[in-house]
Amino acid sequence: MRCDPFGGTPPKRGGYRNGIGHVALDPTPTAEFPTIATSRWSRPRTRRYERENSFALEVVMSDSTYRREKRYHGTLMMGPRSRRAFLGTMAGAFALGAGCGRSGRTGTGRSTATGTAMSTSTSTPTPTATEVCMEPVGCLTLDSPPETWVANAGIYCDMGMALGLTDRLAGIGSPRRFYTGYYEQLPGISLDKRAYPALSRGTRLPKESFYAVDADIHIMDPVWIVNTFGWTEGDVAEIANNVGPFFGNYIREKGDAWHDYRYYTLWEAFEKVATLFDRRERYERLSAVHRDLIETIRSRLPDERPELLLLRPQGVPPQSFFPQYIDDSVSDLQWNVVEIRDALAGSDIPKWGVRIGYEALAELDPDVIVMETQFADDFVLEEESFREYTLGFLRENSVTRDISAVENGRVHAGGINYQGPLISLFQIEQAAKVAYPEEFTEETLFDRQQVARIVSGDRG
Repeated sequence: MRCDPFGGTPPKRGGYRNGIGHVALDPTPTAEFPTIATSRWSRPRTRRYERENSFALEVVMSDSTYRREKRYHGTLMMGPRSRRAFLGTMAGAFALGAGCGRSGRTGTGRSTATGTAMSTSTSTPTPTATEVCMEPVGCLTLDSPPETWVANAGIYCDMGMALGLTDRLAGIGSPRRFYTGYYEQLPGISLDKRAYPALSRGTRLPKESFYAVDADIHIMDPVWIVNTFGWTEGDVAEIANNVGPFFGNYIREKGDAWHDYRYYTLWEAFEKVATLFDRRERYERLSAVHRDLIETIRSRLPDERPELLLLRPQGVPPQSFFPQYIDDSVSDLQWNVVEIRDALAGSDIPKWGVRIGYEALAELDPDVIVMETQFADDFVLEEESFREYTLGFLRENSVTRDISAVENGRVHAGGINYQGPLISLFQIEQAAKVAYPEEFTEETLFDRQQVARIVSGDRG
């Protein structure tokens, strides 16, 4: 059987829930739902009878490998209508996609039952189901963690790394947006992202890539995919139904008009993913490291806070810059931890869609300049190269050489703004040193060996 949306065994009364409504299922056939003749399909077929405020359902599923058939009967109770119409169109796809595994797999894969609602054979015990909810998709109910997964970039890929799930990683949406260099500082931990296929093709994210990778679950925000890559609602529903469900929320930045649903913090999203893969213990241990790091830094912050200008440079050496206001989004979280002042606050520079030149930098005259990147291979991630190409250039330029940050040598590489829980530990540490170099003189502010043990699953 290609996919059992109800976890491989007839569900108990009470049913299956997704983000749109509730499927109240009863595995016992009734006269109200006549038998539907079926052939040996690899996908489930659903027949529904519309009633007032609900639909009666009969889901017929057959498995040619084990020569068994399942029929589920129930009622789909329609919940509050989503603000995004397309989520309604995808409700059926998510309902059929959630909790899907691959037939014939064992180990950490989905449990497969030997009995059905129509069979008198002995069945295996029903696994304890786990429900995980996250906007905009809603709730997924799984009887065991997904066997394979994909994510788009560094935020969710780094979560998988932190949870020890790279052996299940089937592909990466945009490998350039997943920086792995920090892992080299964790004893015994490494990752070669070149070993994983890329789903993106330039600026495109074709559906064919999802079919080729064939992952159990896609840790991606489907609303983001629609608004970024020109997918239709039908495209999302097709992949959710034929390959695997989506589960993710775009949290890198705030401000997009289409993101009119809940925004999660990094650690809220990380907890969702940890629950999805049944790795909450590692989440809790890493969360404790994160809390300790923040407490250590904030307990030592000096009274005087410098003014920082956060930029994304364009060109090598840069000829213009995208200014980045510091807010509470994931891309800027380290600067909020160190409570630095934003040089752009109160300026007349727009928040989105503009570039500024050397004259604007000189007018702002910040105490500190930090240049970040979206791409893992950009030179701004390497402090030595950065100083050679950028700081030296700014010191030689007649417009920028008198800026306070340039005069004092406080122009720094800022890291990558696609940061998950592991990457953020390193970048919070770096932010403290950049903002307050006289206070934070230690080489490290958190225990690398401790983090490596958590990632590897060592409880010692």
